[in-house]
Amino acid sequence: MSNHWRRWLKAEFSDRAPQLARQSPLSIAKMCARQNHGSSLNPTHHSSDDRIALQWPGKRLQVNLSRPVAQQLEIFRPHTGRGRSAAADSSEAGLLLYGDNFDTLSWLLRNGYRHRVRLVYMDPPYNANRAYSSRIRLRGKGQPTLGQQAMYADVWQPDAYLQFLTDRLQLLRHLLHPDATLWLHCDYRMQAHLLLLLEEIFGAECHLNTVFWRSQTMRGAKVHARFFPHSAQTIHIFRSQPQGQPRWHAPKREIGLTEAEAAARYMQDEQGFFRTSDPGAYSFERLVALFAQGRLYAPYGGQVIVDDDARRVYASNGGNIGVKYYLTRRGRNRFVVTQAVDNLWDDIPGLGTVPGEDENYPTQKTERLLQRVIETASHPGDLVLDPFVGSGTTLAVAQKLGRYWIGCDSNWRAIRTAAGRLSRHPKTVGSSRSGGKDRFSEEDGRAEKASPKENWYQILRIGDREIVHSSRPFDRMNAGSNADVRLDGSDGLLSVRIEGFHSAAVARLAANVKVSLPEDWRAQVRAVLIDPDYDGGTLHPSLVDAPAGKNSLVAGVYAFTEPDWPSQQKCGHAPERTIAVLIVDVAGEEHLILTSILQGEPSRK
Repeated sequence: MSNHWRRWLKAEFSDRAPQLARQSPLSIAKMCARQNHGSSLNPTHHSSDDRIALQWPGKRLQVNLSRPVAQQLEIFRPHTGRGRSAAADSSEAGLLLYGDNFDTLSWLLRNGYRHRVRLVYMDPPYNANRAYSSRIRLRGKGQPTLGQQAMYADVWQPDAYLQFLTDRLQLLRHLLHPDATLWLHCDYRMQAHLLLLLEEIFGAECHLNTVFWRSQTMRGAKVHARFFPHSAQTIHIFRSQPQGQPRWHAPKREIGLTEAEAAARYMQDEQGFFRTSDPGAYSFERLVALFAQGRLYAPYGGQVIVDDDARRVYASNGGNIGVKYYLTRRGRNRFVVTQAVDNLWDDIPGLGTVPGEDENYPTQKTERLLQRVIETASHPGDLVLDPFVGSGTTLAVAQKLGRYWIGCDSNWRAIRTAAGRLSRHPKTVGSSRSGGKDRFSEEDGRAEKASPKENWYQILRIGDREIVHSSRPFDRMNAGSNADVRLDGSDGLLSVRIEGFHSAAVARLAANVKVSLPEDWRAQVRAVLIDPDYDGGTLHPSLVDAPAGKNSLVAGVYAFTEPDWPSQQKCGHAPERTIAVLIVDVAGEEHLILTSILQGEPSRK
């Protein structure tokens, strides 16, 4: 028996390790299967005694699935309420899973998602030894910040950090399709450790590349950093199996130039600005065809000579001929050069230079970064999984690019931030300042037509049965808070008007920093969700108003078609419906206002 199996036995069956060490591997496998009843994932088969591997106290590669339960918290489908069956359309909806991602990944494995995920992008904690917070700020132009709100702590012992990621990588390995890829985002602190860990779990032969992304520019205190400032982050790319054939659309990037810039950097002829490249192993026939197109260049002011008898193409004044590659003209005074993308990504800006995307969530990544990842490694209609969803950038970009998605997070603020972002009407991904969208080669012969997916989602709470059913993230109006909500259910339309709102939590924060709250109540509100027929359990908002940017305000007045009234009278009375208005304030507090309305009732407060 190998030393690897002995170590595993010692960790998992310490009381019986000497006896088990004398048994055959087949006997041990049968015993493990009986004990775990199908809930155990085998130790990775890639490890062996001749591989380099990380070691830490208590290291284990075997992982047992948890047995979590799921509770449906929220279903958002724009303008339909519960008119369509959620069960019938469940395959179309994005899934936001609220809970520890060990439980959420275990739940996915137990519910039919094994080997279905085509792309995993994960941006886990970095072991940064710090706690992250976000600003609490009033909404609207020029409004002040009221303080800081703790989001999550990224403080670990090294052994706990590595075991935390090992357990989750083992689960992800079984969720990945045989032709899938996993992209793990990290920084200088643990990137070397995580590369070794990934090689141990997936196999060194599955390592496709490591990307280095310039996430920051050198400014402020970084200018004075000792031993060079840290301005880059790392993304390790692994395929799920050594024999896998992952999706891959080699990205291109476009660089925009003015006519003056093009003239300074490139040569010019009657066809435009161009650069040259060595023809390499081009055949004589291919060179003749390029010559006919005017695409061969002779240096030193010479001419291109085609010698048919000698089957030779050469320059009259010596030197090597080159093949011309022309810049693309865009408009009257704009030119574009297209370049291949290597593993140094310095053309995608960090969040600090894309303020329009800011969701006020720490360590948020830019949409351009996720666009390149998702378009490179997946097709429209593929399933993308982000087990550390954060602000929801991965999911928002996947939705815009026509991919299905699943996101997991244990922080309810992250789930609500991502949900608000996903509720907005899908638009195309924005282009970078340095030259527009990436262009992708069609290496597999199929064109990508990525139209945005319909923006609807389900939020499920995943975890231990007692915890899941003991409380909800949102509840009734918090103590000291109040709202003035008026309804009008006449003429087949439901109108909801919020005429006032006061958050006790926001008022306390404002008092602490001696700031007066604006008269416009909307400055206190981050989002409004409306369920026109609340059943007391799952929230089915037909409308989510979560405007982008820090200056935008919620509308406060909403109108949409009423759902059908019940066909039967209850106890001889007119049918009654409960309207739920959920207000999320800027401090993250959620206030549920419930109001009943009778059929034909004109207006109600």
